[in-house]
Formats: sequence, C-alpha cells, structure tokens
Amino acid sequence: MLFNTAKNWKEFLSPRDEERLNMILNQIARHRGAYKNSDEIKIAQIWCAILETKKENALLYKKVRRLEMVLEAALQRISDEEKEKRDIIENLEGF
Repeated sequence: MLFNTAKNWKEFLSPRDEERLNMILNQIARHRGAYKNSDEIKIAQIWCAILETKKENALLYKKVRRLEMVLEAALQRISDEEKEKRDIIENLEGF
C-alpha cells in the first residue's frame, strides 16, 4: 500500500474545526435514539446534523429579523425627525 490511511481523520482538521465538529457531534447525540434505530445509521446521523443546522439557522434568522425591525423603526424615527425639522425650517422661512 502506497498511502497510509489514518483511522482518525479528524486529526487532520485544524484544532478549531475539530472543536466545532465535536460540538456538532454532541448536538446530534440528542437524536441518538432516532438514528440508532435506522438501517443506515451514518446517513441518519447526517440528517440529524442537517436538522440541528436548520434549527440553528432558524434561530439566527429570527434574531436577525428582530434586529432589522429595530433598525427600521429607528431609521423611520430619524427620518420623521428630519422631516419635522425641514417643516419647521420651511415655516420659519415663511415668516
């Protein structure tokens, strides 16, 4: 054999990526009962990882949307204040 394959492929990841992967594995461990009952455990684990990613994405989307609403309200208030200032200036110039 020309190439020696390592059984622990995670060793070739950067330490930070290996830590992230371990976090993902810990998250999907909550679904152990589901994927252990699958005929193809590895594929079921991947689907569980996709599920966890989707839930995390939904949470982030919700937070971003909330921030957008706050910023839109603040920008609207600033815009209203600017319009009010322009109206006051126009009225004062009319005198």
